[in-house]
Amino acid sequence: MSVFLWKEGGFGFFQIGLATALANVPMLVSPGLITLLADRRFDSRRILAVSFLVSGIVLSLMYLIPTLWIRMVLFLFHGLAFVAMLPLQDGFYFTYAEKQRQLGNIVGPYPTVRVWGTVGFIVPSVLMYFLLRDGASTSRILLCAIGFAFASLINSFTLPSLKPQKGTKKTGVTEVEEEVGASFVERKKVEERTMLPTTQALRTLFSPQARFLCLGLALSYMAAVAYYSFISIYFREVIGIADQHIGLVINIGVVLEVVFTLFMPRLQSLLRLKGIMMVGLAFMALRMILLAAFPSVWTAVLTQLGHGMEVLALFIAPVMFLDRLAGDQFRNSIQGVFTMAVGGVARIVGAIAAGFVATIGLQYLLGYAAALALTALFVIVFKFKTIPAPIEEVLAEVTPP
Repeated sequence: MSVFLWKEGGFGFFQIGLATALANVPMLVSPGLITLLADRRFDSRRILAVSFLVSGIVLSLMYLIPTLWIRMVLFLFHGLAFVAMLPLQDGFYFTYAEKQRQLGNIVGPYPTVRVWGTVGFIVPSVLMYFLLRDGASTSRILLCAIGFAFASLINSFTLPSLKPQKGTKKTGVTEVEEEVGASFVERKKVEERTMLPTTQALRTLFSPQARFLCLGLALSYMAAVAYYSFISIYFREVIGIADQHIGLVINIGVVLEVVFTLFMPRLQSLLRLKGIMMVGLAFMALRMILLAAFPSVWTAVLTQLGHGMEVLALFIAPVMFLDRLAGDQFRNSIQGVFTMAVGGVARIVGAIAAGFVATIGLQYLLGYAAALALTALFVIVFKFKTIPAPIEEVLAEVTPP
């Protein structure tokens, strides 16, 4: 997208940063709201169905209406639906997994489910190669997106139900009144059960247990948005990689991401989640330093080899930590509020800052991003105290597969 905006749209680097920031604005709105609905006992399957339906309709309108400004407005609505799907699906998995554990059933580790998201990014890019290789209209991209949106809508009706177990008592004002004479600890528990899930999630994210995790991740997301917003232009202009080969170089890392994700349970037994984050952030910083200092095709290719470790550190290990902090009342909301308050804010601020630094020089931009990644690594290593896993996860980590 950055190459298109720069080459075809005539955008400057700072304008590309602003455009990237605007593209992330939906992250400040819908994730917290949608996951709140899920925690308020709205059926997550139906919420997903509505989100996919909205995406399908909006993408269809974008295909039918070629006017640029209308397409931009429609794309904003697509973003509102899309950005909420990821934390909602994370919350859906963790809620389902917790219910199955309570029933004594075995649940597949989160990474073995999350890996299908990576596959979902790879398959469309492969299809696009065949759909566009004969010089066909790029409108086929929208047709492909529409097809996947409606396929996802259909799939949402095959998901398992997450209805509360029979006999579960809802907590409300009456129960508070009944327990008004209880001990302070019991009253505190009642207060938490009656609190808005979004508020519980926000309190938890800024609690002593999680605040440095959030700070480290915010810095790492700022580094990531600086890297990914401009790396295609860097490959083209500084290294000299041809346009048609840029996607192939980047996809080396995406394909290897599948391997890293599948092996994450084994890595977790060796390094624990914090160790995975430390290694991933260290590689992230090293990758940017090498590209800035030695801009060559070989550097571009070889630094893709550890991309999967970076993904584990930034996008998989953190949501597993967050679930360890979540109670049943806000298991969905903690994912949505984190996406909004940490991920969204960091990406918007980071994109604007990256656009400004890029006007000075793209190699300076990589140096700036590396400094952010190193600072994030420092915070995680020295300030963040790992969040203990439930006993089931501890046993899973120390038991060989």
